[in-house]
Amino acid sequence: MTTPQTGPAGPAGADSANPEAGIPLIREWHTMTADEQAAAWTDLIAWVAWIHDLYELSREERLPLCWPQHPGLVEELRGLKAWRDLIYDNPEAASAPHTARSWHGELRQTVAAAIGFWAPGCRTGHRDAVLLADAQPDRREKWLAAGPPMMASAPKAAAVAVPAVRPEVISTEDMFAALKAGTAVRHSRSVPHYIRYENAWWTRGKGGTDWLRCHDEQGAFLDRTSQRLSGADAAHDRITNGKDQ
Repeated sequence: MTTPQTGPAGPAGADSANPEAGIPLIREWHTMTADEQAAAWTDLIAWVAWIHDLYELSREERLPLCWPQHPGLVEELRGLKAWRDLIYDNPEAASAPHTARSWHGELRQTVAAAIGFWAPGCRTGHRDAVLLADAQPDRREKWLAAGPPMMASAPKAAAVAVPAVRPEVISTEDMFAALKAGTAVRHSRSVPHYIRYENAWWTRGKGGTDWLRCHDEQGAFLDRTSQRLSGADAAHDRITNGKDQ
């Protein structure tokens, strides 16, 4: 029996996390250069090959071998990789074992959904999904004509409202004042370098004097992980307090 590698080989790709520098955990493919896309893809392939063997995902074809051909599953795996990097490469997170347990629970959910949700019908070979433009060419126009919920299908043109400009940078002094006032909260005890403030996530800038607003895609990922890790923190506190009593 071949022993799995101790870790994925290869250089760090464009998806590698560097929270202190304010670099996104995950970037949209279309925002990367061709070289960055190639580096991120090589990094992801190495990581998936590693967890495939480490977690015995060949059993019952838990991870479809055609996963690269399912964009939704690719993005699930990218999210898992970014989260694991954040946990295992962060000394503060390493002291919170429940964080790693939460990650493994998410891995099981992703694997359980791999065949049934992302790749149905692929057990005997890959089958491409039907694109909307091929199946129903006029469907997109029908969606547009339907209009937003609770509104007429053809609303009158309205003046274009200028969206409020959200600040991209906040000083450390202002951020700490918000934390003290209770208007800002940290992501969790194991991931303290992300803060929720004014309906957005923020991370410390490279120089340490400012906080930078995270982009919306990263914010959605942090929303999900914050709920899980905060719950894990609360459970850990209940167990600890029970032992103290």
